[in-house]
Amino acid sequence: MNGIILLRGLLIIAGVWLCVWLISGWMGGLKASPQRVESMIEEAEFEDWSNGEGSDEEAKRRKGELERISEVFNRLDLRQRQELNEDQSTYDLFFKLSSEEKSFFVDLTFTKAAERLMSAFDEMEEEERAKMMERVIQDMTGGKGADALARIQEEDPEILKRIAEQGFKAYYQSASAETKMVMRPLMDAAGEVVQGFAPPRGGGF
Repeated sequence: MNGIILLRGLLIIAGVWLCVWLISGWMGGLKASPQRVESMIEEAEFEDWSNGEGSDEEAKRRKGELERISEVFNRLDLRQRQELNEDQSTYDLFFKLSSEEKSFFVDLTFTKAAERLMSAFDEMEEEERAKMMERVIQDMTGGKGADALARIQEEDPEILKRIAEQGFKAYYQSASAETKMVMRPLMDAAGEVVQGFAPPRGGGF
């Protein structure tokens, strides 16, 4: 009798741990991380539509995949987005998209998240904006953001000066989807400064 009770107890404990393991695995699959985004992009198997679109059915599927990827991407914090930027997977995806898909993807992953930061930045005086941009440039040049900074300046050599003078919103509204995508690491770096990860130092632009 005692042996049966012990066996039942062991089976119950094993069942509980199995449930914990299954739930942990399920939650791990839902957790937002750079690796999760990379995996979703790979699993979605996007063909290159930069020179032309495919069928309506495939366009609908791709739109759904972009929404799923964006939902996880938007739950990443600034540090995680920087890690993802260094991997280049989102850029590789972006340049496989059609023109319409590019605008859609940028709106999902960048425009909405950037609105608050742009408003905070644009409320500063031009001199304050220049000082902040100087710090952002220093942070990007001194770290792994150097490649992203080079890409930004290649897209528009005057971008940093224009943003300091005009503000983010004025520049952003007239930018192409490609320029907005390239601006994302710059916005993330600026977000760190605004949120206090790297408090601005003095100095000119």
